[in-house]
Amino acid sequence: MAGLKKTDFDDLAGWYAHDHKTAFAVFCDSAAPLLQKPPTSRVGSARADALLRIAKEALTQPKILDQHAARLFFETHFEPFFIDKPGLLTGYYEPVVEGRVKRDEIFYVPLHKRPDDLVALSSEDAKAAGFTEETSFARKTDQGFEFHYDRAEVMDGALDGKDLELIWLKDPLDAFVIHIQGSAQIDLGNRKTLRIAFDGKSGHPYQSLGKYLINKGIFTKNAITMDKLIQYLRDTGKEGVDLLRQNPSYIFFKAVSESNETTPGYGPKAAAGVPLAPMRSLAVDRHRHTFGLPFWLETTLPDRQGTDQPFQQLVFAHDTGSAIKGAARGDLFVGTGPDAGILAGKLQQKTRFTCLMPRQDTGSVGWERH
Repeated sequence: MAGLKKTDFDDLAGWYAHDHKTAFAVFCDSAAPLLQKPPTSRVGSARADALLRIAKEALTQPKILDQHAARLFFETHFEPFFIDKPGLLTGYYEPVVEGRVKRDEIFYVPLHKRPDDLVALSSEDAKAAGFTEETSFARKTDQGFEFHYDRAEVMDGALDGKDLELIWLKDPLDAFVIHIQGSAQIDLGNRKTLRIAFDGKSGHPYQSLGKYLINKGIFTKNAITMDKLIQYLRDTGKEGVDLLRQNPSYIFFKAVSESNETTPGYGPKAAAGVPLAPMRSLAVDRHRHTFGLPFWLETTLPDRQGTDQPFQQLVFAHDTGSAIKGAARGDLFVGTGPDAGILAGKLQQKTRFTCLMPRQDTGSVGWERH
């Protein structure tokens, strides 16, 4: 991959003080799902077969290794390459929002299930249909493939009467936040909750509402964050809701079972088929990086007082998103609930990305390098 520069673990700030024990446990938790559903190797990325070989090796080890052994596992099986491009880290989370399974006067905003005619596309299918390779879903017709209804059409009632309503919310902006985040826990009342997860999208290219407002002079590039964007939409009332039409991409959801779709302490399943690990799962550009690949992040994160603190962390490519473009671009899953939402909404961090590429031959690399 262009822009990759070989470096050394000694050059990774914070590497030796890092909690490799937890990182190894997360790698093991994702190893089995990755082996069941092998990731597709992307152009210029690490070979998927080498990564799968390392995942198999991880499962032969005790899941709980001490710090030294866990660090040596990563040093033995991977070698670091700095991505020599300006890096940007944002955050996403799993909202917790009130909702109901039946519509009433208070809960009137739907989240929709995936229509039967919406199908997943491979990059090859997308190209053959005349779409860009980023188009991962489309409506299947007798004539071929086409985009499904866009957001404006859905807001105008295009899906009404088709029995596709999964859940009903109070606020269209709550629904928009869930569309951006791709998952949520729905508080149904009476101590009942429902977890929902991404299950497809209309196919239309994602259009950033933030960029639209920057172009309109409402925000500057350096000042906008997700929490400021949502607050602006709330403050402007109906006009703010109408602005949602500027992003034609529309998301569909499914209910997931806590018993077979999630792991305690983790979020819902990501695009790679693995559970999202708070502060360890990274959404990446799937056309640049292979799912499962480790990354070393060097950046800062704001604390509760808004003061930036050093953040040096080993994370894993578990997810993707329409707005994640480029080799040095990541979206960090920060957790579930309102506190996670506050952090996610603030993140717009300049970040140094180092990709840990699988070694092609680990036979000559010992476990006692340090």
